[in-house]
Amino acid sequence: MDYRHVPFITLSEIKPRVWITLSGCNFKCKGCFSPVKDIVGKKMGVNELVSLVKKASLEYYQKLPGEIIITGGESTLNRNYLTCLLSKLNFSADLILETNGYFLDEEFVDELIKTGLNEVMLDLKAYDEELHEWYTGFSNQTILENVRTIHKKINLIVKTVYIPGIIDEVEIENIARFVSDIDPEIEYRINDFKPSKGLSRDPNDLEMENAYSAAKKHLENVIISRSCRREKTTPKKKSWITVFPDGTMKRRSLKSL
Repeated sequence: MDYRHVPFITLSEIKPRVWITLSGCNFKCKGCFSPVKDIVGKKMGVNELVSLVKKASLEYYQKLPGEIIITGGESTLNRNYLTCLLSKLNFSADLILETNGYFLDEEFVDELIKTGLNEVMLDLKAYDEELHEWYTGFSNQTILENVRTIHKKINLIVKTVYIPGIIDEVEIENIARFVSDIDPEIEYRINDFKPSKGLSRDPNDLEMENAYSAAKKHLENVIISRSCRREKTTPKKKSWITVFPDGTMKRRSLKSL
């Protein structure tokens, strides 16, 4: 039986929306602050995980979610598991995948679309191949090709984390130029870096604004955002509900992390 390790799922307090977090990642990003980059959590089969999503949603929302985001770690590590999971989440109107895009070749994308996938949110770490390989341990050439393929088939949002001195205004503009060559209307989100492992620092407001302006030279839909945010504007509600594999719920916020 296929399985993934699941540390928790997350319920939005803005609308009936669930994030499914699958731990483990193929990338070794030097600045990754996520506790789920390593394999942590409970080993769960698809049926057990879907049951948790349904039970938690019905308990908290009194109905099933209209939107489900599958994230990580890296969501695409187990192809069979992901395909099966999506097919059993078809009670939700919108099924979204957050990914680094490395494994999403045309055949895989077609399989996921057939099982109900509506959108891909792809985290493009860097455009410069040498920089990407230094930061993640992997070349980005496969990813860049996959970006082109994904856009032809399904709604695509591209995201990049601004890291002062590493993934800066120049690199953001290079990414925006690449994305624009595919389609200038692709939504592009610039997220702010949270320092980890002594790498870099928080970007200041001026740096984020300059990066935004650089991207806007090439793209129509540019947003300064955060990695965990779905809305295009800052929501008033800034807490969420973490649901652990045993069904325990805990309200959390950025201040509690």
